[in-house]
Amino acid sequence: MAGTIVKIKQSSVVGKVPSASDLQQGELALNTADVKLYSKNGDGDIITLAAGAVAATPLTVDFGDHNRDIYYDAGDSDDVAFVTHGAYDGGGA
Repeated sequence: MAGTIVKIKQSSVVGKVPSASDLQQGELALNTADVKLYSKNGDGDIITLAAGAVAATPLTVDFGDHNRDIYYDAGDSDDVAFVTHGAYDGGGA
């Protein structure tokens, strides 16, 4: 059984964005260096469909400041950190 191969235009050049002449409407282009996926809409504009991030270092979570408040930002769209106002004793599992 033969499989279907879907090939997406791609670049590994940092900052390279496809131009309108590079894509047909609905065609995809991937920039692997920037971790971004592009397409061309019905108006002929290049749009960014997805933008990811490559973690260069492990995630660090700060589990409390000198007031024993715990800050956690879950990457929400309003960029507001969640803050607990109280002590955490370390608890048991």
